[in-house]
Amino acid sequence: ILNGGDNMTVREAGKGIVRSGGGTYRIGYTDLYGMEQETELSAFGMKDLEELWSSLCPEFECRKNSICYIERA
Repeated sequence: ILNGGDNMTVREAGKGIVRSGGGTYRIGYTDLYGMEQETELSAFGMKDLEELWSSLCPEFECRKNSICYIERA
């Protein structure tokens, strides 16, 4: 697990990991209840992953800056 720690944005946690051209990423985050969660998302780069993550935060019940880590799946 790279870039460990809490309360990072996609850009912070994905630095050096998220690549342009597409990929699937495992994202660990802390939800609004303090529980650690994990999900897998496919994206075409940092901007795409940021937009996707932002759109899913309400469903995942988390803040945009609640990411603990991002790794390639």
